[in-house]
Order: sequence, then C-alpha cells, then structure tokens
Amino acid sequence: MSDLGDDIERLEGLADKRMSIGGYRFTPSQLAMALAGISSLIGALYAGFVMYQKIEEVAGLDLGAYEQKMEVMDAKVQESLDYARDIKNGLRDDILRIEKQTDRVEDMVRNTEEKVRVMIDDAEIRFESKREQLRASQSADMKELEDRMNAKLQRALDNPLAN
Repeated sequence: MSDLGDDIERLEGLADKRMSIGGYRFTPSQLAMALAGISSLIGALYAGFVMYQKIEEVAGLDLGAYEQKMEVMDAKVQESLDYARDIKNGLRDDILRIEKQTDRVEDMVRNTEEKVRVMIDDAEIRFESKREQLRASQSADMKELEDRMNAKLQRALDNPLAN
C-alpha cells in the first residue's frame, strides 16, 4: 500500500507542475480543457460536414420525377373519386327505382285488398239474401205441407171409413 500512497502524492504534486509545449507553459488541467475544446470544435466541424452532405443530397433530388409521380397519383385519386361518385349515383338510382316499385306493389295490394273486401261484402249480402229466400221458401213449403197434412188429416177424420 505504500506504493499507492506514493502514487497519490505524486499526482497531488502534478497540479502544481507546469509543462511546456511549443514554448507555452500549461498545467495539466489547462491541457485537458484545451483538449476538450479542440475535440468539441472537431466534432462540430464533422457534424457541419455531415449536415452539408445531407443538404447536398436533398438538393440533388430529381424533383421533376417526384412531380410526375404526384401528378399520376393525383390522376388516380381523381379517377377513384369519380368512380366512387358513379357508384353512389348508381346506388341512389337503384334505391329510387326500388322505392317506386315498392310503392306500386303497395298500391296494388291495397287495391286488391279493397276489391276482395267488396267481393266478400257482396258475397255476404248475396248469401244472406239467399238464406232469407230459402227461409221464406221453406216457410212457404212448410206452410203448404202443413196445410196439406191438415187437409188430409181433416178428410181422414171426417170420413174414417174412406181409408
């Protein structure tokens, strides 16, 4: 451990030492700051160079080709919009046609229903009339039959030996 203590003592003394580089005298901390400043400057120059390359790359793009592609895409989008509009109009026409057909069918059903009701009412009136006629006819026939039976009975009673 004594070696470590000696090393630390030497390092502590290093802060007061000055070094001479190119005729200038520097402390180790001044050298470290100068090195950090120089490396920052070099990094900034490199970043600027890379940015310059990117700008040159963007500036060198063929904008005409992109404009042509955009025009083609615009034309396709317009065609799609026109097609969608045609489909919408076709569907609207189909729906209107179906609504008209539905209205016609509903009218036909109402008319048919009304005709059937009238026919049923007429049939009921005719059946009722026939029933009344049959009742009247049956009553008349019954009356006639009853009169004949009474006449026969009366004849039989009046002349018991005739039969």
